[in-house]
Amino acid sequence: MSEPKVGQFCWNELATTNIKSAKDFYSQLLGWKFTDHQMGDMTYTMISTDEQEFGGMWQIPSDQKDQIRPHWMGYILVDDIEQTLKQAESLGATVKMPVTPVGEMGRFIIVADPMGAHIAFWESKNK
Repeated sequence: MSEPKVGQFCWNELATTNIKSAKDFYSQLLGWKFTDHQMGDMTYTMISTDEQEFGGMWQIPSDQKDQIRPHWMGYILVDDIEQTLKQAESLGATVKMPVTPVGEMGRFIIVADPMGAHIAFWESKNK
């Protein structure tokens, strides 16, 4: 697979209430492989095929199951996360997650578009 370009989807992420069941389902269905990484008080699971990592998954905390439903989230690569957020808001988007750093990897935002669909944007520090 080629590296994503600005404006293209670059990552996919599953929020689930049962990581073990999700791993079982997707490994049997698609042959996906998983690697768990401890990140503070949570475990983030990287998803890969033989070729490369292309997504991740995390467990919805039990006290948030009523607020966060299981879902897949797509991330779109951008050059400037602040400019993307400013422009998205000017076009009617609602901020769901403000600019959030992810260690040394990059930063992301989540917005709801004017129709209510959620989407994430990613700015990589490895430009």
